[in-house]
Amino acid sequence: MSIRIVLTHYLATLRERDELDALLPELLVAMGHTVLSRAQIGVPQGGVDVLSSFAAPGGAEEAFLFVLKFGDITRDDLYRGAQAIQPSVREASTEYVRNRLPPNLRAGRKRLVVLSNGELKQAAQGGFSTLADEVGGQAGCSLEFWGIDKLATLIEEHLLDESLLLKAGRDHLRAAIATLDDSEAASRHFRQFVDVVFNPAATRGAATAAATQRHAFLKRCAIAEMGWAVFDIWSQSESNLKPSVEGGEYLLLKLWAEAVTSGAVDDARFVARFEGFKERLWLAMVRYCGKVWAQLQDPHLVMGYAGHEVFYNRLVLEEAGRLGLLLLIPPHTAELQPARAATRGRLVALFNAHPGARLPALDGQAIDLSLALAGLMSEGDFASAAMLVRDIVNRMSLAVQSERLMPVSTDLVEDAIALREGAVNAAAVCRTSTIVPMLAAVAAFVDDEAALQSIRDNLVPLMPEVTLERWYPNADIDRIAASRIVALPGVSRGLRSIEATCSAEATAAASIPVGAAVPADIACVQHGQTALLAVSARVFRHPLPTWYLELFRRAQTREAAAGSEPAGPEEA
Repeated sequence: MSIRIVLTHYLATLRERDELDALLPELLVAMGHTVLSRAQIGVPQGGVDVLSSFAAPGGAEEAFLFVLKFGDITRDDLYRGAQAIQPSVREASTEYVRNRLPPNLRAGRKRLVVLSNGELKQAAQGGFSTLADEVGGQAGCSLEFWGIDKLATLIEEHLLDESLLLKAGRDHLRAAIATLDDSEAASRHFRQFVDVVFNPAATRGAATAAATQRHAFLKRCAIAEMGWAVFDIWSQSESNLKPSVEGGEYLLLKLWAEAVTSGAVDDARFVARFEGFKERLWLAMVRYCGKVWAQLQDPHLVMGYAGHEVFYNRLVLEEAGRLGLLLLIPPHTAELQPARAATRGRLVALFNAHPGARLPALDGQAIDLSLALAGLMSEGDFASAAMLVRDIVNRMSLAVQSERLMPVSTDLVEDAIALREGAVNAAAVCRTSTIVPMLAAVAAFVDDEAALQSIRDNLVPLMPEVTLERWYPNADIDRIAASRIVALPGVSRGLRSIEATCSAEATAAASIPVGAAVPADIACVQHGQTALLAVSARVFRHPLPTWYLELFRRAQTREAAAGSEPAGPEEA
């Protein structure tokens, strides 16, 4: 599959003009232009949406005045309506050039460009030619059309160019699109595409000057985001949104990790790009959850698709974790509150529809559960969080007694199935538990003494041979995506017991052992991007730090602990 074809499809399926407004400045910067003004809504712009300048080697500086139009251009688009092209072009070639163009550009060549992600239809070509002749009568002015084919060519040459993206990267992007009928394969290929984009070995003539390196890094970010945008659009056309969401989660972490490594986290250009991508990813996640919701709330459909209770359990908890993540990523604003409320409602409804999923089959599903519980707590729904903890504890107590339904600490689906079929002994595959300490911490943070007592007095005594563990990250936790890791960067601590009160358990859960990082030592926390830890937990399958869960602690327990000294590092 040709990259040109992929790009043409991407451009043709852009649904909003805002997407075209955002794309053009990226492309111009990659082409070596200086962008002087960008498209704005509700602001008189003299017919010009985007203004840039470009000086070819040894040549004079030229002004590029872009008039943006969405979709194919017909004869009516030239002359009729509030967005008609002819009035905009005339205003740009006269009033704008005379009064708004920077003085240093007025004497040089002025190239007016009507830019569209569609085509100039045959019926409009004669009128456009006449308009071009009219513009050409103005001193130094010319008019041209950049349509979908021109844009695809420029993007391929300048944003997906060979100097920053070698054949391997292009092949992985093509493969990701070609395998969209297989979510796992598509996600894997897209990750490989992202890794190639940020791999220094994939660069010809690596830059040495700091400013040049920063420019190269920002260009890599643009390439990776463009690749994801293409992948996302194609995922929508193939009606399989999951690989796009999973690829976007990985790319978000990769962007941040590479920015930390390269010292770009405070660069205003990176921050604007990163925040914009985070918002687009959140919208993609909302779109995905909306698409699968009708099927997801039907237990018979989900079980029929999964085929076995262990796979069913894993699927439901994975989606519960994703809904929790949807509540943890965006800010608490009045504008987003309706969407947040709807997501919280879906999360509660999901657990109500699938009671069987309230008994994890794998100990690693503590990650998905903690994301869901953190999401509920972030919305102040402590009642639902407490009820969910109680129900899971009750089911786990019965599971431990049966010895065939315990969450396996190997996190292997094969072991969970074998345990249920009696083909393996529980003692061999259920040696540690992160679920129980996580549930105890949440019970403490929501101030549910009854739930904590049930864990301490009923569940834990049934598990004398199981080691209870909590995991705490070190300062490299938000840089996992920048390197190939052998082991998760953090410290595990075994628990001797569950504390007697919620206050004591909350303090114990949030205390930091020696060798782990205090939150302020982690770059994403320092820069107000703490939610990246939740994304990282989902993508790299590490436990959600208990101090992250404490951020959503119930008010009265937070106030009760306010008088005590903050917990610092302690011996494991």
